[in-house]
Amino acid sequence: MRIKETYSITGMACAGCVAHVQDAISKLKGVSYVEVTLVEGRTVVEYDTDLIIPEEIKRVVDAMGYRLLLGDPKTREREQKRFERRNLMSIRIRLIVTVCMSVLMMLVGMKHDALGMGHHTAQIIQAVAATVVYFFCAWGYHVRTLKQMRTLSFTMDTLISMSISVAYFFSLYRLFSLGDETLSSVFRYSYFDVVGMIMSFVLLGKLLEEQAKSRTTDSLRRLIDLTPQTAMVMGDRGEYEEMAIEDIKIGDRVLIRKGDRVPVDGVSEGHGTFDESSITGESLPVERMVGTPVLSGSVCVGAPVVVVAHKVGADTVLSRIIETVRQAQASKAPIQRIADKVSGVFVPVILGLSFLAFIVWGLAGGEDAWLHGLYFGITTLVIACPCALGLATPTAITVAIGAASEKGILIRDAVALELLGKVTDIVFDKTGTLTSGLPTVSSVLWTVETDEYKSLLVSAEKHSSHPLSGALIRSFGKYQKDLHIIDFVETPGKGISFVFNGEEYRVGNKGLVGEIVCKPHEEPSVKEFEQRHSLSTLVYYTRGNRLLGLFAIEDEVLADASKTISELKAAGVRVHILSGDRTERVEKIASQLGVDSFRGNVLPEDKKTYVDDLRGDGQKRIVAMIGDGINDSPALASADVSIAVATGADVAMDVAMVTIMGATVESVVQAVHLSRRTSKIIKQNFFWAFVYNLTALPIAAGLFYPALFISPMWAAGAMAASSVCVVMNSLRIKR
Repeated sequence: MRIKETYSITGMACAGCVAHVQDAISKLKGVSYVEVTLVEGRTVVEYDTDLIIPEEIKRVVDAMGYRLLLGDPKTREREQKRFERRNLMSIRIRLIVTVCMSVLMMLVGMKHDALGMGHHTAQIIQAVAATVVYFFCAWGYHVRTLKQMRTLSFTMDTLISMSISVAYFFSLYRLFSLGDETLSSVFRYSYFDVVGMIMSFVLLGKLLEEQAKSRTTDSLRRLIDLTPQTAMVMGDRGEYEEMAIEDIKIGDRVLIRKGDRVPVDGVSEGHGTFDESSITGESLPVERMVGTPVLSGSVCVGAPVVVVAHKVGADTVLSRIIETVRQAQASKAPIQRIADKVSGVFVPVILGLSFLAFIVWGLAGGEDAWLHGLYFGITTLVIACPCALGLATPTAITVAIGAASEKGILIRDAVALELLGKVTDIVFDKTGTLTSGLPTVSSVLWTVETDEYKSLLVSAEKHSSHPLSGALIRSFGKYQKDLHIIDFVETPGKGISFVFNGEEYRVGNKGLVGEIVCKPHEEPSVKEFEQRHSLSTLVYYTRGNRLLGLFAIEDEVLADASKTISELKAAGVRVHILSGDRTERVEKIASQLGVDSFRGNVLPEDKKTYVDDLRGDGQKRIVAMIGDGINDSPALASADVSIAVATGADVAMDVAMVTIMGATVESVVQAVHLSRRTSKIIKQNFFWAFVYNLTALPIAAGLFYPALFISPMWAAGAMAASSVCVVMNSLRIKR
């Protein structure tokens, strides 16, 4: 059986690590697909369970000097957090030790005469301090380098280990074999202090990089933190008991107190008020009545209410959102694959350039020629930075997808994120995207208006199963009273009739109420109302033949629809509207929103044909389709980018590349702008990474010496700073 799993790999330091791990896993028998990202080491592997088991993948990864975490997502998350805490603590300790040793080496090297010690004694002290740095602070780099060399893989660890190894062992050789013979001013002293300075900058950069990278996953961690660990569940004895959420079963009654987070998806047994901002991005609390859905992760902000669990564990909306965000952050944009290929050969090329610089300078002759070669060879090893290339895309993708999830926008993968910014045409399915999808009383004309008639209307409509009855109940629900009606009859396609206090009442269309009677002065108003709302569904309310009220019911345009369309057009996106509704109604809404391209009376297959025609008209369009993700699935599948506007239990994440949680379509504009901003940041990251390496390497190799050159210690600082710059630039997406 073929399955796809997401794992975490710890210990990777650069894009070279990613490339070699990915290459090693992809060569395993039974593995058909693998994606490895540098941020948190997220790894997606598709494999055949009949040919390979996860433990075999782990064995290969661990043999390369890294660690693959197995187990369920929560276990891996805990392991990942523990590793990150230990890793940050280790980096801090090693950085403190390295800085102290470096300061000691520099002090002894420059002030040994003032301290009353000879040059040779100062060299001995420097050697001891450098040994501490080499074997304690840099030991992890050496171990990983040795493991990687067994498989002929080269990473950033290789460059760091080799550069300080050359400096350290040459300095030892010079100390014990060459003595104190005088050299030129550049090489008067050994490279012991260089070992300390290189590691100081490397570890400082690593600390800043890890802290910045952890901020790129803040959004995912906040989503995970929305899941409570325990809940109050009705026990066998009829009392509420605290229970771990893993033990909650479908059908359990969960007590949600004020301030509690909902641990399951379910339905409310009473009236409750919930803050769903963490899930939908909507800031205003929502009311949940008896029988209405309640989402996991939402917070009770009103009176306590009981929720009956319908979905638990990994099946809840919150769990699915977390998994979607986690997989999306582990995906790669197409542009990243180019960087991965470059990174795969980057380190071997740098090793070759470093050796070439050593040989060329050595053979060039002149005073201290081979020492010049050694100096520039070490600098070339240190200054090169594949990390910046490796971090350019994944950090930006991780920040962007996390920021989108906080706004109630779920982006399935990096490809969808990249395509969103390139969209040229957006096709809206009218109902449920630009309109509420819920019948609403848009206008009312009372000829005889009393609270009793309104109460009677609500009491009667509560017995009806027609969707329009809900619109009337929502509009006049505050007048609800327990009134005794008899002889209730519902005529399909027409309306309802009933008797109250010996009089017959009717609520429905003209075919049901027949010829209506109203006073002469009321007739003009009634006719004007009918003409003005000719495209709406008209509902008449009569007592006998006497008209009491007239209601226009519509699927109202969402409050932010007009603003959304205007902003999309301003962004250069062409907007289209499709609907199975009457063409006249679609035209009215299109005109109201300022959309020229629209069609009504279309079936699901017609929507697919429309999208296909747009994509195939030769204008190189990138077409996005926005629908409810269910009855629009043919068109969604045909579009370049499929977007579902989902509310409550109607989440369509299984269908769409992008899911808008909540009832606001304005999120579509935010998604497009976020995508474009992310693409801009990624291009800036790549520009910086390439320009840095192309500029730094000639200087490091001594091409402009003596007019312009850089020492190994400052080269280490530049290398560390380049990675930090890329990560910090990616974090700007959050602003």
